[in-house]
Amino acid sequence: MNSATNLPSERLPFRTKLIYGFGDWGNTTTTTIFAFFFAFFLTDIAHLPPVYAAPVLLVGGIWDAINDPLVGILSDRMRSRWGRRRPFFLFGAIPFALTFIMLWWVPPFESIAAKAIYYTFAYILWDTCFTLVCVPYEALTPELSEDYDERTRLTGYRMAVSMGGGMIAAIVVPLITDAFVRKPDGYLLMAVIFGLLAAVPYLLLFFNTKERYSATPLTELNILKAFKQTMSNRPFRFAAGIYLTAWVTVALVTALFQYYVTYWLKQPDSLAMFLGLIQGSALIGVPIMVKLSDKLEKRMAYFIGMAWWIVCMLMLAVMPSDATTFAIILAAVVGPGIAAAHVIPWSIVPDVIEADELATGERREGAYYGFLVFIQKTGSAVTLAAMQLVLGATGYVADQPQNDGTLLAIRLMIGLVPAVLLSASIWFAWKYPITKAQHAEMRTALAAKRLKDEHPT
Repeated sequence: MNSATNLPSERLPFRTKLIYGFGDWGNTTTTTIFAFFFAFFLTDIAHLPPVYAAPVLLVGGIWDAINDPLVGILSDRMRSRWGRRRPFFLFGAIPFALTFIMLWWVPPFESIAAKAIYYTFAYILWDTCFTLVCVPYEALTPELSEDYDERTRLTGYRMAVSMGGGMIAAIVVPLITDAFVRKPDGYLLMAVIFGLLAAVPYLLLFFNTKERYSATPLTELNILKAFKQTMSNRPFRFAAGIYLTAWVTVALVTALFQYYVTYWLKQPDSLAMFLGLIQGSALIGVPIMVKLSDKLEKRMAYFIGMAWWIVCMLMLAVMPSDATTFAIILAAVVGPGIAAAHVIPWSIVPDVIEADELATGERREGAYYGFLVFIQKTGSAVTLAAMQLVLGATGYVADQPQNDGTLLAIRLMIGLVPAVLLSASIWFAWKYPITKAQHAEMRTALAAKRLKDEHPT
């Protein structure tokens, strides 16, 4: 008999899914704003030349990567009456909001170097506070449910909020900033609004969630040992490859898109429309990916989504600058690919963690999520810094018509490079070893192991 038949379906209450999903609001709105607008903000609003913007993105991005496993391991070993993850929501929510506001202030410094130092410091400070709430939130998924399909549904709720919040942020930010003659004032007001709203869901999570499957907290904080342990997990290595290639693509495309619309399509006033279409299409794509995952396995759903995204990116690269209607169509249909990059990688990580628990007897959700994001963010930081250096090397000048070399670089970086990265992501997904049937067998073995540990003979 298939072991899956011995496992009851574990359905979470709708309220739990809703509150958990809403928890992604602060994460997704701030990261959407950062991803779509911060690089452009540095060069065209704060007036940092690309050669100065590149180290801001590189240093801040590398710190962004380093602090994720640190906070993940810290949350794994946290001991409190509120559990391992929830204390971070209570004490991190307000600092997260305030430091986000700092990130979008243009200081009255005459020195370009001083401005670059300020933004590097602001980036580091904001990202530290961001990580203190975000990594524990991500580590909640395997502690709310152990059911293979329910985790995909839970991730679907989260990603629906992610796409919806991203759509709202993508549309509203240009509307706010365009309402001001002095652009820095518009960006600062935008940061105040979205920063304060971002804190609310983490407080709701603190008061309305419970960590159901938390094991005894870890007592050792050894980051090198923890990294070695996570990387020795074969399924994790392939999951990390999937996540790295997919999310480096997300980071590159979102950072370049405002440049593409402004300088290649010459439609800066249509930015909100394009971003709204993309995010709306991705929101519609979330339930499609969840259904495909239920019916075809997670890997096959991912193959379909990535293949579609590759086609869309290549079309974007070769599209003439006056093909606005075609650009609108692409923005409206790209969603399933973006949704696949959001839903599938996140839904397979809990399975990887359970494989580790079966092998070691420990649950290290924070360490796994932390190192996963460390790998992705290191790749993204290097990629975004390289993007700025390429723009600078090709003669980019802020708020001016760009030369042919810069325009070609923008098109290649938004089309051909993502196609290569997503092709690699498909290969990692093909090699990923945990299927639905194998997960069912693993869950059965875990249940027997836990029973034996609780009642040794």
